[in-house]
Amino acid sequence: MKRAPTDIPKMSREVVLSARNLSAPAARFLVTSYYDQQEMRKRSDMQLRHLGDEVSSELAQTVAYFANASATLEGQVARALKAFAEGDAVGRWCLAQFGVGPVITSGLLAHISVEIAQTAGQVWSFAGLNPEQKWEKGQKRPYNAALKQLCFHLGECFKRTSNHEESFYGAFYRERKALLVSRNDAGHNAERAKIFFTKSADVKKTLETGKLPAGNLDRQACNITAKLFLSHLHAVMFWDRFKKPPPKPFAIAILGHAHEIKIPHMEMFPGFAEAYYGAAASVSEPQKSQKQSGKKKQIRQAAE
Repeated sequence: MKRAPTDIPKMSREVVLSARNLSAPAARFLVTSYYDQQEMRKRSDMQLRHLGDEVSSELAQTVAYFANASATLEGQVARALKAFAEGDAVGRWCLAQFGVGPVITSGLLAHISVEIAQTAGQVWSFAGLNPEQKWEKGQKRPYNAALKQLCFHLGECFKRTSNHEESFYGAFYRERKALLVSRNDAGHNAERAKIFFTKSADVKKTLETGKLPAGNLDRQACNITAKLFLSHLHAVMFWDRFKKPPPKPFAIAILGHAHEIKIPHMEMFPGFAEAYYGAAASVSEPQKSQKQSGKKKQIRQAAE
């Protein structure tokens, strides 16, 4: 949809550059503001489509003004958050991952502190991605709702970019979803299907066959991919803050699981790969940051 110009002033270059020094609370406020403006823009656009030609042009122009104003503010906030994300070494690592844009990056930087969350598991719990976590009635929410919503967007971004050859986490999403679907078809979710709650008649028919609905499998794949990214992000954050490797994930360090997915773009932090994976560690696949062009940035930001 072509946007008409508004009289809302754009941020000056000086203001955008100053956003590199935003505090965590200020960055969280701007991330929330971005999604608020995005939602308002979507609602206004939807209202315009519903209005059609059956109402006065004055009413349509009024709604169009709100849509254009929201789109302008959305873009200006994104500019500030891009400066904030690019001003941090960990932020630049996030932006190097195909499918991750400046808004999600800024939100993650602003919400996660490795001085508080010493392990990846603690980050998962804080983000509401711990399946064993219970929110009992009358008790305080045990996770950060805003961070959980960010992780939802993160998983969706990896899904939308999963067909691109440079999408490291998108490829993981496809592999994990294929595994979940095959296990579901083989009847591995029969017991879970018995206690799965839904009001949908179609979903109930699927559950009666001992299988989970396709939407649930897709959400599982998105969440698992988001958790993998958070695990890698925590390791990078920990190294950047303390200059030493963090504790390995519980499944690897304690349970002895052999399969470990190496963190992409470790070359952005000299010495990190050797410290975390050992002296013989090789650069993980894919290390294509220098080959990724402006086209990649456009797709990545569009996904967000």
